[in-house]
Amino acid sequence: MKNYLKWEQTLFRDREVFDSGYVPEVFLYREAQMKSIGYAIAPGIEGKQPQNIVCVGPPGTGKTTSFKKIIDQAEQISPSNLILAFINCRYTQTHFSVLAEIYKKMTGIEPPTSGITLKKVYEKIAQTLVTKRKSMFVILDDADFLISRKIYDDIVNNFLRLHEEYPISIGLSTVHSTQCPLLDDGLSSVFIPAVIKFPSYSWDETFDILNTRVKIGLYPNVVKNEIIEKITDYAVSKGDIRFGIDLLKRSVISAEKRASTIAEFIDVDNALIEASNERMKRYLKVFTDSETALLSLASDMGTSQAGDLFCAFSKRTRKGYTTFHKSLNKLVNAKLVDSCIENRGKNGRTRIITAKQPSTC
Repeated sequence: MKNYLKWEQTLFRDREVFDSGYVPEVFLYREAQMKSIGYAIAPGIEGKQPQNIVCVGPPGTGKTTSFKKIIDQAEQISPSNLILAFINCRYTQTHFSVLAEIYKKMTGIEPPTSGITLKKVYEKIAQTLVTKRKSMFVILDDADFLISRKIYDDIVNNFLRLHEEYPISIGLSTVHSTQCPLLDDGLSSVFIPAVIKFPSYSWDETFDILNTRVKIGLYPNVVKNEIIEKITDYAVSKGDIRFGIDLLKRSVISAEKRASTIAEFIDVDNALIEASNERMKRYLKVFTDSETALLSLASDMGTSQAGDLFCAFSKRTRKGYTTFHKSLNKLVNAKLVDSCIENRGKNGRTRIITAKQPSTC
């Protein structure tokens, strides 16, 4: 039998460079955002009140990596009076599991999974801070999952009101991939976050980031500049550097399967559908039923007038225009649909909606 497992012939110098959790030693084009995050966290190192922040930007714009870099710097400062709790809400999506993860990061011990109320866990967190004489900064990454489960407001409000009963300092950051959360009057009065925006990378920035990954993670001459340029075009069109990195990795894997030592345009084409579907799956996990339904309708209709799309949406979901408008803006911000205004003569100005790729819902 022919041996297909010749790992010594791999085109990857370091495959982990293309993994989603990889944190680059040199992190490009996010100096301003990291400076703002560091400014918010810094008071906590001295046991004072950190500043609350909201970080918002499309997926693949460096939000998570920025926090990981700042956390690494903060944890190297000794002595420090700050406890940092980074929670990935993509995998920690219930009220209790969020509290349990925070308590575990503080004490190294998981709270009991039964027979304990949420109020009791909050009390244990606060009492631990009092005992340790430390402040705390909580990062709720991918907090859109908490919003979709309708527990975001309760978690934020409960944390930020602990100081009313205990002499503690707690700062909070929530990280969002679609849009800033809408805060009610009660929550906004205790949260008052500074907003840090993470815009999509420009074409030149995207090319530079991808080219750097190529130099670190692949052997020389595996991927030529024209291939990086094509992948850059796709990544910029979606506003998602993670999509570009994933497409780059899949293209090289395609070349390996062809037993080629060079990635070609055919490899990018082979990898594009798979990478696009994977990106769509990430989005569908954070979308509400209404947003998923609207994306499906937009994909089925291809290009449509907003009025026609709303009629179809209302018929399927029984939801009104406010829900339609919010859902549509979320899809536009995610660059899953395009929206433009066209002049239609006697009919005036009309909003035209075009799906950018078929949905997988």
